[in-house]
Order: sequence, then structure tokens, then C-alpha cells
Amino acid sequence: MEVKSEDKGGIIVLTPIGRVDTSTAKIFEDAAIAAANTNKKIVISFKAIDYISSAGLRVVLMLGKKLTAEKGVLVLVDMPDKIFAVFKMSGFDKILKIVSTFEESKQFFN
Repeated sequence: MEVKSEDKGGIIVLTPIGRVDTSTAKIFEDAAIAAANTNKKIVISFKAIDYISSAGLRVVLMLGKKLTAEKGVLVLVDMPDKIFAVFKMSGFDKILKIVSTFEESKQFFN
């Protein structure tokens, strides 16, 4: 597992690649915390994820809470249907900002 990080106009876009599960969640968490320590505007793109476990969901929730507490914003984008189904089943679609594309995410960063 790898996590790519890119600055797009002052917004950090994290793109985890592969599976986010118990054995790889720490890599994802380290990248998420590093991004949050340098920028309060973060987008996670799920376009390269084929699986996310509860350990991965925990990282996303932790990042969302950290950014909210620090007056930041987290938006999730590019979610394949099977990944979105996991977020919906867990109820995270009700508490996190999820949109289709990076362009749509920009509305939350004004």
C-alpha cells in the first residue's frame, strides 16, 4: 500500500493505493496525520482503493475529527460504488462530506 500526496491549489489530495486494512492502516494514518499537520484542507481520493476495512474507516473518522477540531475541512471523493457502500453501511456518509469529484469538493473550501 502506498499513499500519494499532492497539493492542488492549497488543498492536499491524499490518494491511497491498494487495500486499506489492518496491516496497511498505519501507513494511511501516518500520511493523513502528516497532511493534517501541514494543511487544514484535505481531500481523500478513493479512486485507487479496492478495499477498506474498519481500520481504514477509523483513520478517515479520526482525520475528520482532527480537522473539525482545528477548523479544517475533509472531503472524500472518487469513491467506487463498493467503497461507498461500506461508508453508507457504517453511517459515515451522514457525518462526512462525500462528493463525486475533486472539482465538486472545492465548494467546501471557500
